[in-house]
Amino acid sequence: MQAVSSFIKLLGKNYYSDFIININSEYVDFDKYIMLVKLNGTYFYELSTSEILIRRKEIINNIKEHYQDALNEVSTILLSQDPLKLNSYIELNVKAIKLHLNILKDDFYIDSNKSRYYSVIEDNPQLIDLETIYQENSKKAELLDDIEIDKKIYEVVYSSDFKKVESFYYLGFLYQRSKALSILPFSLFYIGQQFILELYKVKSLNDKEQININTVPKSQMKDTYFDKFCELIDDINVLDKYTAIGVMIDLQHCIKEIKSETLAELQEKGVNRNDHLEFKINEVEKRSYAKNANINYIQKWIDEYQISLTDLFSNSIQDNPIYIMINTHYKDMEKFSQETDKVYYLQLDFHQYFCKYYADELIEYFKSKMTTKKSIIETEAETANQLSVNQAVILLDRLGLFSSSKLENLPNTKKAKLISQLIGKNEKNIKTAIEKLELKPSEIKPNYQKDLDKIQQLLNNLE
Repeated sequence: MQAVSSFIKLLGKNYYSDFIININSEYVDFDKYIMLVKLNGTYFYELSTSEILIRRKEIINNIKEHYQDALNEVSTILLSQDPLKLNSYIELNVKAIKLHLNILKDDFYIDSNKSRYYSVIEDNPQLIDLETIYQENSKKAELLDDIEIDKKIYEVVYSSDFKKVESFYYLGFLYQRSKALSILPFSLFYIGQQFILELYKVKSLNDKEQININTVPKSQMKDTYFDKFCELIDDINVLDKYTAIGVMIDLQHCIKEIKSETLAELQEKGVNRNDHLEFKINEVEKRSYAKNANINYIQKWIDEYQISLTDLFSNSIQDNPIYIMINTHYKDMEKFSQETDKVYYLQLDFHQYFCKYYADELIEYFKSKMTTKKSIIETEAETANQLSVNQAVILLDRLGLFSSSKLENLPNTKKAKLISQLIGKNEKNIKTAIEKLELKPSEIKPNYQKDLDKIQQLLNNLE
C-alpha cells in the first residue's frame, strides 16, 4: 500500500516552504527570490510570481503521478480478488484524505492566519531605512545643533499607513502573488476529491465482486478468513506493508467472517466438532505473535495521548494526534529522524498488542463452541429419539391430521409449510414425505417400510 500512503502524504504537505528561503542561507538567488516576508517570527525571501508558477507546476505534476500510481495500486488489489481488506482499507484512506481536505480549505485564503501559506510582507524597507537615518542624524544634530532632516517630515513618514498597507508592492502585484499561491491548495483539494470518488468506484466494483465470490462453494476457494487471520498474526514483517491500525481492522473483519465459516464447517457431515475446534485453536497458538503482549505494551501511549480502548477498537480516534502516527507508514517519513523512530515503535507496540488481543478472542470463541462429554451424551440421546421427516409425517397422518376438513383440500405445498412450522424441518422434504403417503404397497421401499413399522410400534405402545 506504499503508493496510496505516499500520495496521501504528498496531498497533505505544507508546500509554502518550497517557495521561500531563510535569509541566513549561505546562498540566495536574488534573481528568483525577490520579496522579504516574515513567517512565525523568522524572515524569509519569497520567490517571484513567475518562479512560484514554475514550482507550482512541478508540484502538481508530481502529485498527479502519485495519484495515478495510487489508483493503479488499488486496482491491482481489486483484480487480485482480495476483497477481505479492500473495503476497510478504502474507508480508512477516505477518512485520512478528508482530514487533509479540511486543512486545504483553510489554505485557500492566504491572507488568513489559518492558512499555512500566510506570511507578513515586510513592506517598504526604504521608509524603514529612512527612519533609521533620521534617528542617527538627529543624534548628531543634537551635538552640532543642526537638524538635517525636518522633524515634521519624519513624523509624516513614521505615522504613515502607506508603508504598512500598500507599500511599494502595487495592488496588481499583490493580486498576482495571492492568485499564484492560492491556486495550489485549490488544485490539491480538487485532486483529493477526485481520488475519493475513484476510491468509491473501486469499492462499488469490489462489492459486486464480493457478491460473486460469496456464490462460489467454499470447497472451491483456496483461502479462508481463518487462513488470512493466521497469516496476519504470524507475519513479523507486516509493518513493512501495512500500518498498525490497518492490521487491527483486518483482524476484526477476519474474526467476524471466521465465526460464520466455523458454524458452517461444524454443520458438515463427518466433522468431529471438538477435534475440529481443537485443531483451529492449535493453529492459532502455534503462530509467532507475542504471547505476552498485554495492555502493558501500549499503556504508555494510552497515557500520553489520553485514548480509550473502546475508541481505539471502534477506530474513533481521528481527532486525536495519535491517529496520524498510528495510520502513517513509517517508511514514508524522513529516514533516521526521531519522529520516524517514535512512529515505528508506537506501531510495533500496538501491532503486537492487537495480534495477542484478537488471537485470545478467537481462541475463546472456539472454546465456547466445544461440547462437553455430558452434552455429547445428551445430544446423542436426543438424536436417537428424534423422528425423521418421513416418520413425523407418517405419525401426523395416522393421527388424522391430513383428513382434517381444514387441511384435506389444501395443496401439499401449504400442508408442508404448516408442518414445517410445527416440527422445524425443511418444507421441501416435508412435501416429499407427504407425497409418499400416496405410495402403493408395491412401490414402498425397505427404508420407508421401516419408518412405517416404527410409527406403528410407537402407536401400539400407547395402548
